Amino acid sequence: MTNEEVLEIAVAMGEIFNDGNEGTAQRLVAEGFVDYEAPEGAPTGPDAYANTARWMRGVWKDARWEIVDAFASGDKATLRVVFSGTHVGEFMGIAPTNKRVEVQHIHIYRIADGKVHEHWAVRDDIELARQLGIWDRPKVGAPEAAA
Repeated sequence: MTNEEVLEIAVAMGEIFNDGNEGTAQRLVAEGFVDYEAPEGAPTGPDAYANTARWMRGVWKDARWEIVDAFASGDKATLRVVFSGTHVGEFMGIAPTNKRVEVQHIHIYRIADGKVHEHWAVRDDIELARQLGIWDRPKVGAPEAAA
């Protein structure tokens, strides 16, 4: 597969989360798919990935994953996204706050034979906790260098 084809498939994965398109999960997620962001022992495959998206869309009203940067090399594609939504359901033990959040994620997909086989992600959970009001430290930049 070309880098462009790999990237096209990774970008299409957004249809599952943004649009709730479970058909995309069935079409693009391999049966043996492993989501390394999911808890250990979590189910795998297209149904499990679609279920995760359905759950996230229930926890976050108006959930959106906006791609702000993307590239592919070989069998992997990397997407930098900004996730936004309003917290309306329990998330990681946090009761709904009805607060709107906007945080960055990085998602990496391994793609072979037109299917996504693996997924890794890094989320800015500290910033998410700060925006939800459960982390009370203010967001500050790096200190100025001494002259």
